[in-house]
Amino acid sequence: MTQLTSFEGTLSFGKGHPTMLINDQLHVINKPESIINPLKEGKIDYFLELARWGKAIGTDMTAILITHPEIDEVGLLPKLAKSILQETGLPVGLDTRNPEALEAALSAIAPYKSIIWTVTAEEPVLASLLPIAKKYNAVVAGMPMGLSGSGLPMTIPDRIAAANKIIDTCLEFGIPKEDIVIDAICMPAALLEKDSYRITLETTKILHEMGITTQLGVGNSSSNMPNREAIDLSYLLGALPWGLDAAMINPGIHGLIANVRAMDILTERDPDSRRFLKHYRSSKSKPN
Repeated sequence: MTQLTSFEGTLSFGKGHPTMLINDQLHVINKPESIINPLKEGKIDYFLELARWGKAIGTDMTAILITHPEIDEVGLLPKLAKSILQETGLPVGLDTRNPEALEAALSAIAPYKSIIWTVTAEEPVLASLLPIAKKYNAVVAGMPMGLSGSGLPMTIPDRIAAANKIIDTCLEFGIPKEDIVIDAICMPAALLEKDSYRITLETTKILHEMGITTQLGVGNSSSNMPNREAIDLSYLLGALPWGLDAAMINPGIHGLIANVRAMDILTERDPDSRRFLKHYRSSKSKPN
């Protein structure tokens, strides 16, 4: 079991716990100047609104990715992370390889426990980010790639080998197993990579059996495709029975929360149906 904390208490996820849904819309990848320019000036209203929107829909936490050559990440990331934490009351996760920005943000939201993403098996990345994660008691989310300069692994053994490198190095730094999450790598369907979905599912299953909390950036599955919502939702629902614990995804997908809550019943992550029924009653009480 992995845990994050915020004003609203402790969020537990992992084997036997409800699926954690992460609002992945607070990023600057391929965004127009109308979004980038305000961030360059330190204006964060748009991102705060996205965070509030995700919470209102029912996601469990917010991811932030603002790495951009025109943005002062060291100055902006701590401000944004603290503001989102205060606005939503939900845990905040940080997607950056900038050690200075990462430490500034973790310090700004302390003593609450966060998660840091995109920690690969590359030695320089591990050496620069893991001491910071240890210092601030942050969860490490590993992306199993970069082992011996091999890039993105396309086989299950290669992904597990890279995952083990991340896990072993975390343990050497004193980061406990429960504070390690591994992403099994979601490949875009548009790339037409043979067996890519099966490879991701089987990698997830192995990690799950190893007792490692698992995640996927499900939003990648529909990149450069039409009807993205259908692809992302199908990908997510298909992965849940294989041991997927957390997903980065667009909260605006129609039926996302209800379908995931239903799958949590079927996969015994919500054996008493409490979360499913709570969401159902809540949705019925809202005006049309």
